[in-house]
Formats: sequence, structure tokens, C-alpha cells
Amino acid sequence: MPRRMRLIMSTIQKDVQGFAKSSEAIASQTQLLALNATIEAARAGDAGRGFAVVASEVKTLARQAASNSEDMRTVVLGRIKQGLDISDVLVRDLEGSRNVDMAQTLVQLIVRNLYERTADVRWWATDDAFRRALEAPSPDRIAHAAARLATINRFYSVYLDLVLVDREGRTVATSRAADFPEVSGHDYRDAPWFRQAIATASGDDYVVDDVATDPAHKNRPVALYAAAVRAGGKVDGEAIGALGVFFDWGAQSRTIVRDEPTFTDDEWSRTRVLLLDANQRIIAASDDRDLYRPYAFDTQGRSKGTVVTSDGRVIAFARTIGYEAYDGLGWIGVVEQRRLSDDELRERMNGHPIAADAPRITH
Repeated sequence: MPRRMRLIMSTIQKDVQGFAKSSEAIASQTQLLALNATIEAARAGDAGRGFAVVASEVKTLARQAASNSEDMRTVVLGRIKQGLDISDVLVRDLEGSRNVDMAQTLVQLIVRNLYERTADVRWWATDDAFRRALEAPSPDRIAHAAARLATINRFYSVYLDLVLVDREGRTVATSRAADFPEVSGHDYRDAPWFRQAIATASGDDYVVDDVATDPAHKNRPVALYAAAVRAGGKVDGEAIGALGVFFDWGAQSRTIVRDEPTFTDDEWSRTRVLLLDANQRIIAASDDRDLYRPYAFDTQGRSKGTVVTSDGRVIAFARTIGYEAYDGLGWIGVVEQRRLSDDELRERMNGHPIAADAPRITH
């Protein structure tokens, strides 16, 4: 609505300029006619004196009309300009505010979801079946651990896989061995998440890896959380292995960036929704473009706000505020939207559809 108000005011500005110019042209022409009439009256001598008085009055009225036209141009157009300036501020604030709020809501949704993953992995790492399979491995104990993992995964479908590894980083059991056979027996000794999990100080601790595709899981994107499995199931027990839970990032993030935003079809045609990590790397995108690549824009040190680009895109962003004890890893929600041009707005106001080849967001 503010954009439409601004367009109407801009149209009024042009109309007033046109009317003022026409009035000044008429006044100028009237002055010229009055001057010619004065000259002709002078030539007529005494017979033209009365006509000379009329010509003089016409000339005076023409000057007044020209002066009034100039005053109208100065005063009215000046006030219209003030209104346009105010409209610009309203457009920036209102359009940006809605998308900033949406960016904040979306990033908070995924952060709250992932907070629950930090609780899951620490809780499940205390399961007796996993501890026993690591303390004294046997075919029966390993099979029981795998069955427990499969049961958990069946009821917690947000996970792509659950993987139990021993202290050397070798996979002992998985929840979906049939679906991801490469994980069985996989060596995770050099994986950052494993090394960090084994090094945690207590059962209250967990580690999280960067969102990435995982070759052992058919290059599916995952968000990985891990915790140490400890001797005796004690909080301060020795780390005897680790449990890694592979959050199904592709499916779950798609819900956030595609299903949750409340845009019309027209708005979607010029909008991208993104999730960025703390390094401003794209980890989810509504159009699946540029995944895991940097998304360059300057937040100017702000936790949320808007940035207007030179090509007419408005980038609304909001950094997570975390949830409970989970800091949210500094992730950022982004709604990138191309502004409608004045011509596109005018077509909408006149009830005409936008051309199919209207420009879309591109980098």
C-alpha cells in the first residue's frame, strides 16, 4: 500500500508540473496578446484609448496568473516532495519490517528444532544398549544396539541416520544399515565431530558439525550432532565411544524456506528465502541455488535489518537470538525480494497483469 500511495503522489506531482507549465504558457501568450493590443491601441490614437485600458488590465491579470502559477509550482510541488520523502521512509520501513519479522521467525523455527536435537543426542548417548555394545562388544549386543537405534529413528523421523562408533572411530551400529550400507564399518576417526565428541568433558556436553553433504549417506545434506557414550553411563565417566545423529537437513530445512513463508504466488516469483550459517554461507535456499556458497552482504554490525542493493533487491535479515541454552550457532534468516518497479505497480493498479518476462531475482 505505501508503494501505491507513493506512485499516486508521484503521478500527482507530474500532473501539477504539467498544469503549471500549461498555465505559465497561457499567461505568457496572454501577455503577448495584451502587448500587441496596446501597440494597436496606440496606433489608433484617441479611438483606441479605451481598448488600451482593457489591454493593460489583461496584461496585469496575465502577470498575476504567471505569478500564481509559479507560487503553486513552488508551494504545492514542495509539499508533494515532502510527502514523497515520507512515503519513501514508509515503504522502506513497512516493506522491510514484514520481511525482517519473517526472517526472524524462520530462523527461530529451525533453531528451536535443532535445540531439541541437542537434548536428543545427550539423552540417547546414555542408553544401556549403546554402552554395553561399546564396553564389551558381541554380536548380540551390537545387534541389540542396532535395533535400539532403528526403533528410535522410526519414531524420530527427522533423522536421516543414527550412528554408534567406538573409541577408535569405527562404526559399530547404525539405524538404517540397509539404506546406507556405506556407513556400516565406516571409519570416522578423522571426522571433526567424532574427535570433538570424544574430547568432551562430561555427559552434559555435545558437539555440532557444519551443515554439509555426507558421502557415506549418498551425499544427502545433514546437520550432525554428537555426544560421547561414557563408561557406566555416568555423566563424568570415561568416553568409550560416540553417538552421532544425522539430522535430515534437506527435508527439514526445505519446510522452513519453502512451506513456512506466507507469500503469494506473485511475491514468490521475485523472492528467495535463505538460511545462512555464522559465516554467511547458504545452508538452505527456497530455490536450491548456490548451496554451501558464501552470500555476500554487509549487515553493518546489526543483528537484523534491511539492505537495499543497487539492482533493486531488498535483503531483509535477522540473526537468531538462540533458544534456551542453545545459542543457535549465529545462523541468519534472509528474505531477499526484488521490488516492483513503478511500471509494474501501475499495471497492477490499472488491473493489468504483469508480463511473463518481468525480471526475476538473479545474482
